[in-house]
Amino acid sequence: MSNIARLLLSLSLLILLAACSAQPSAVFTTQADAQGRPLNSATVFTLDTPRITCSVATAGLPVSGQLSAQWLYNDGARWTNFKTETLAVAGGTHLTFPADAPDGGWAPGEYAVKLYLNDKAVSSAGFSVQPATGVPLPGINNFSAVPGDITAGQSLTLSWNVEGASSISIKPDVGSVQSGGSRLVSPTADTTYTLTALNSGGASSKSVSVTVLPFESRRASLAVVNLFREASMVYYTVRNAGDAVSNPSSSELYVSNNAAASGYIPPMAPGEIRTLTFGSFTWGYLNDTAATACVDTKGENGPSATADSCLTVVLPGVRFF
Repeated sequence: MSNIARLLLSLSLLILLAACSAQPSAVFTTQADAQGRPLNSATVFTLDTPRITCSVATAGLPVSGQLSAQWLYNDGARWTNFKTETLAVAGGTHLTFPADAPDGGWAPGEYAVKLYLNDKAVSSAGFSVQPATGVPLPGINNFSAVPGDITAGQSLTLSWNVEGASSISIKPDVGSVQSGGSRLVSPTADTTYTLTALNSGGASSKSVSVTVLPFESRRASLAVVNLFREASMVYYTVRNAGDAVSNPSSSELYVSNNAAASGYIPPMAPGEIRTLTFGSFTWGYLNDTAATACVDTKGENGPSATADSCLTVVLPGVRFF
């Protein structure tokens, strides 16, 4: 091999080694262009920063490589991984790894991103999140739930009014909201709703709790409210104490504990009161005698009869002078 060939080979090896030894570095930004290049850079961010992006230049990295970014947070005791993303190096001059602020904003403290090239750690960079000094916390003027108690299947209204916030969210189920408004929600169980208002100075929060009562099916409930006679006719008064229209149903008259007559009760609206008779039955007892009227005797409106489904009264006897 000639000296020139050896020189060219050495230069090729040096270029290859330089390319393989390139170390990707992270730049933190709040904005990146279409190619992923950072439009600004910072190492300190405020609590209400909506998105922090890690931008990495791909120059010198192997085109076939895979670059991973591991996001870490230090809570004062240890580092915790909260996001990891992997992208192919090929296809652009910069790779971007964005991290959106969690609900309630970033926790103050120290953060870092560790970069891995083909699963090998190659570099790391850090930033911090701090509250802005001199900025008052958001004010929550109102956060309420009306009504505070509902039955399963019903809805309630959350209402709020907040000032001085850059972002507002309500959990659970609602998400991001404007500074004032209302939202109809339908919880299926007892729920505590928490409103969090955030600005660069920090977060304010307020919670309201609602109770969800078990659903009870609507049903009719017939009750005897009066039993009397006029001349030889026996009358009974029925009230639908339920919250649904009753089905056509049966009634029975007992005299001295013996079945004496049957009757018919047409459908009745909730709260309706109606006086009926036992068909052609005529009262012929000479002495005062105990009589009992019962309604819904065949369970036409459900198996559970009310305590008032029967009424006993002493009816006067028929006296001849």
